[in-house]
Amino acid sequence: MIARVPATTGLLAATAFWGLGLLVLALLGLGGTVGPHPENPALAPPLPAVSLVEMENRLGPLSMYAEVAERPLLNADRRPAPVAASAGAEDAPLDVVLTSVLLVGDVKLAIVERPDDPTAYRVRIGEGVPGTGWRLVELQPRLAVFDGPQGRRELALRVFDGTGAPMPPPLAAPTPPAPANAAAPPSPAADAAAPVPAPASDGANVAAPANPGAAEELTPEQQVEAIRRRIEARRAMRAQENARERAAQAGDNR
Repeated sequence: MIARVPATTGLLAATAFWGLGLLVLALLGLGGTVGPHPENPALAPPLPAVSLVEMENRLGPLSMYAEVAERPLLNADRRPAPVAASAGAEDAPLDVVLTSVLLVGDVKLAIVERPDDPTAYRVRIGEGVPGTGWRLVELQPRLAVFDGPQGRRELALRVFDGTGAPMPPPLAAPTPPAPANAAAPPSPAADAAAPVPAPASDGANVAAPANPGAAEELTPEQQVEAIRRRIEARRAMRAQENARERAAQAGDNR
């Protein structure tokens, strides 16, 4: 009868007995006495001794690289490019305009322009204005102080004085669009067939044609009113078109 027991059943029974045995051992205190080892500095390996030795600069002094500046590698003739210095530029008076001042944290710089050159130059405190012998020494929110050959000079921040480009001419009054139900303009043939009125007598006062150039210019308020009327006319035309489309769709559905 034992031989008829399948191998799978025997394996499951052995696993169950093994798990039950571990449970009993755990309840009896298996592993309860195992804990961390007490601290003992003598068991730790000694740290290696580190000694810092000051080493000489491997790059060497700056004089070793003077030949690099005297014979540039990227120049065809291996010679420095000549710098053209304008005569008297260092002693010339300061002819710039202070356009902007930037004071943000450690950033303190002034932006200046020359009257004949729109190029803006950024100058920090301690730096010089390019092409001149003047150096920025002090900076305030609306004032910059430069030091140069002629002493110190203060430049006030340029302020807009209200003058500038002339105002554009006023726009002509827009012609409102004709409504959809308005009569069509007469054709040239009808104008030709219409009787020509008799010339007025010599004593009658003949009205002179109005000169378009003599018309009064529209004020800004009149321009705004004309634009508003034009927008309202367009909205009315669009509403009429939508109404006709809805009526046509309703007729088709019937």
